[in-house]
Amino acid sequence: MNALGELTSQVAVPEPQSPKRLSWVRVPARTRVLLISAAVLIPCFWHSRIQAGDLSSHLYNAWLADLIGQGKAPGLAIVSQRTNVLFDWIIAALIKHLGVAAAEHIAVPLVVLVFFWGAFAMVSSMSGTRPWYILTFLAMLSYGWVFHMGFMNFYLALGLCFWAVALLWKPTWSSGAGAVLLLGTAWLAHALPVAWAVGALAYMWIARRILPRDRIFLLLFTLVALVFGRHFILTHLATRWSADQAVSMTGADQISVFSSKYYPLEVILLGVWLSLFLGLLDKEGEEQVLCGIPFQLCAILAACVLLLPGSVLLPGHDHALRFVSERMSLIVAVTVCVLLGRTAPVAHEKTTIAVLMGLFFSFLYVDTRALNHVEDLMEQSVAQLPPNARVVSALCDERKYVNLVGHTLDRVCIGRCYSYANHEPPSGAFRIRTTAPNPVVAAEQRDSDALQEGTYVVKPGDEPIYQLYLRGNYLDMRQLKAGDVTGSTCFESTPSPGSAFHVRIPGSN
Repeated sequence: MNALGELTSQVAVPEPQSPKRLSWVRVPARTRVLLISAAVLIPCFWHSRIQAGDLSSHLYNAWLADLIGQGKAPGLAIVSQRTNVLFDWIIAALIKHLGVAAAEHIAVPLVVLVFFWGAFAMVSSMSGTRPWYILTFLAMLSYGWVFHMGFMNFYLALGLCFWAVALLWKPTWSSGAGAVLLLGTAWLAHALPVAWAVGALAYMWIARRILPRDRIFLLLFTLVALVFGRHFILTHLATRWSADQAVSMTGADQISVFSSKYYPLEVILLGVWLSLFLGLLDKEGEEQVLCGIPFQLCAILAACVLLLPGSVLLPGHDHALRFVSERMSLIVAVTVCVLLGRTAPVAHEKTTIAVLMGLFFSFLYVDTRALNHVEDLMEQSVAQLPPNARVVSALCDERKYVNLVGHTLDRVCIGRCYSYANHEPPSGAFRIRTTAPNPVVAAEQRDSDALQEGTYVVKPGDEPIYQLYLRGNYLDMRQLKAGDVTGSTCFESTPSPGSAFHVRIPGSN
């Protein structure tokens, strides 16, 4: 909290003295931060586990790292790399000393606070005020699509970059040194947010040295450069682009986390943002808003989301950097909050925001409870297997292009079994790598992909290997033989799988 206080003091702005806010302003800053932080962290503790996609894989691979250190995971090695590792280091250290449950309930709240307060620091610094109502948007974004995909290294890096941008809005020697340290630390987590931060800071540095009315030419030049950059990437790298990326241009898609019931919330959020933006135009005038740095950063980011490929295979990797547009969408959303930080909601907007926030977190509670129930059933099934068995899962979510239960087996297997289809070691993108065929995980990326897609043909060297699958209304376990195709059994994982299936007890019909 001391570190948070020091950083906050460097991006401090005058407190508004409106009589309506007087009671809140009188609350000591440290108490205010503690109360808000406690409220923001509630979703991290309302169930026994944190459901966040790839988080299960991060936890599983931290456990594998411990096995490698003990010499109990032949064919696997820990390699040195400069990025995409920070969250894994934190998790591994916590698991080693405190266990898995404590590790996830310490590490994840930590990165949520880094992201949440980093975003607010950037909003406050760039808007020149502390717009407390923006915290409602930031709370939802903190638990949005990126969080629930489990992109924890990206998420942590982005939070650190927000702090760095906040410190450099009005740079001093001390804030500059702090920002460099933050950006270096963020690089250890993920390179993409650092690339965004450096680009945004460069644009801000140039824009603040020219007349506001001339910034339109800087914006146009940047957009043209972006088009040429897109052409270079598409012609020199293996990529995938889709017109569907336009959905992510506003950042509002971040709150469409699971099923289609979130789509109306996305529409409501867009409506609130549009209403606030129109109010800002009335308050400050079109020229001041449109020539302002926050609006132009929003425009550039939206163009990046639309134009740049959503998936890129970087040189030296067997696993593509995927969901680039969806990740960048989160930066768009926070930058929109920066833009709207200079206005305040009227009564009907406040009511709409409150209802939106209530619906969003209610939906999240129900859906993550359902996913926790699925994991409970998977644990009961795995408990029937011999220790250290190889296990794969045929379960998939039939409603989403992202499999919500694709990594659930990873956490289930910690200390019990080997999640043979885990994607990290064979991908070459993470610190744990496969060095040879082994009993722990598929050694080749193509085999890992096939296992996750349900198209893998079991090889003699894979035996014995077991598979979790859905048989009617029961979650069942079977032993696969050489020549078997793994297949997939899909279901609706949210909001209420508890009524859909149960665990089959051995010997029962």
